[in-house]
Amino acid sequence: MRARSRTFLALGAALSLAACSSGGNKTNPLVPPATVGQTAPAANFRIVGIGDSLTAGVQSGGLTGADLPVLGTDPTLGTIGPVQRTQEHGFFALLWEQANGVDITALSDPTKSPLPLMIPPGVGNLLAPTTSGFPYPVTTTCDSKQIAESSFSTALSLRENPTFSPYDLGIPGQTVHEALYMTGPIGTCTPVPAQFVALNALVNSESATFWPILASFGQGVPQVSAALSLNPQIATVWLGSNDLLKYAFSNGAAPVTSASSIQADIASIIQQLQAAGAKVAVANLVDVMGAAVFIPQSNYAAALTQAIANANPALPAGTVAAIANTYANAEIAATGLGGSGYFTINALFKTLQAAAASAAPPALVAGSDYVSDAVASQVKSLNAAYNASIAAAVSANHAALVDVATLYGGIESAGGYPVNLPKCCSLVYGGGFFSLDGIHPSNTGYAILANAFINELDTAYNLGIPALSTQQVQTIYASDPYAPH
Repeated sequence: MRARSRTFLALGAALSLAACSSGGNKTNPLVPPATVGQTAPAANFRIVGIGDSLTAGVQSGGLTGADLPVLGTDPTLGTIGPVQRTQEHGFFALLWEQANGVDITALSDPTKSPLPLMIPPGVGNLLAPTTSGFPYPVTTTCDSKQIAESSFSTALSLRENPTFSPYDLGIPGQTVHEALYMTGPIGTCTPVPAQFVALNALVNSESATFWPILASFGQGVPQVSAALSLNPQIATVWLGSNDLLKYAFSNGAAPVTSASSIQADIASIIQQLQAAGAKVAVANLVDVMGAAVFIPQSNYAAALTQAIANANPALPAGTVAAIANTYANAEIAATGLGGSGYFTINALFKTLQAAAASAAPPALVAGSDYVSDAVASQVKSLNAAYNASIAAAVSANHAALVDVATLYGGIESAGGYPVNLPKCCSLVYGGGFFSLDGIHPSNTGYAILANAFINELDTAYNLGIPALSTQQVQTIYASDPYAPH
């Protein structure tokens, strides 16, 4: 985490508040697209994105199609905002740009964009950066700004272009099976209390995002069916992370999706897309327990030490270590976490707040604040089994496999991706690959992922889509608010 100039006392107050470029043009004649909503954007390659929040372009817990200005100042947080648009920085947006020779200007134009651009402040639990370094919750799910999303008849009022049916169909929170069969939101709109990162809301958000993205296709249309109606030439599929995260964030209470179910559903999605004429690229899953939002128990004391030192550089190193070890040892004992367990960044920031107030260690909640050894081990086992199932479905149906698991593994092993080492981009919290929620990528992280999809599509189908150049990635990094410079 970056060094802070705020005092350690101010840190506690801040946390308390936080808790209340373009590719070359291609020639590729198109079959006229299906008439869905308004006229489709001009495109050399008609691409659909099927997936969850990663396909949707979520960053820092939310989804918005336009920038938010500086939102104000606070005596302890400092300046709040500005917040960059999120959707146009996603991997799907970058893939569309490279394939169709356009730039972010076109992706931000509601009459030209393939994205379901959300009117700011958008949907979800959007976090804003602050000059103190600690995120501030701009919105919470189902607050007064988002209440329209819970109804089919009003949800499209949250979109910049409510009559257009988008090509990026990613639904944050969806599982593999839900992409095939979910025809409406699950449950009712239930507000989630604002906190540093509303972890469960990040993956249990179908009620918050389903209608704003899919309502233009009509009532009762699942994500995959919506994709088929667009007559795609190319389709990206990236699903399965939520099957793991729902289990982790419930600390094992959520039902387990079998690997055989994952394989059957991925195979069905591929087959339906191929029957519609699409060339299909399917991504496998990263090690979800390796996301920045999770801190291994063995690293927790060190993470606390670094965070306390960053919050108050004037504290002697010995004092910092003593404080961190005292809290870490107490919380490890209280939670019963062993060497295979994980704390979350929620636990880290709750502990920093307690330490700033010289208070007792906070009572940590399973799932939101920590993941037990048994559950974490099961998640890892399922993660490997799901990737084997995805690979089998892809191979059997002669689709393309985007191996993001190996990509992430390489970044972790190397300690970062060579964008601006040693500062960027590593997988630790604040290391530059992830945004403020510790799960969804930064602008630079999404650019790295976009190239993984482009390279696999070109290799498998000889499409000739230009990958983002080193200079383009560096340019994205230069204005990335989530990457250390």
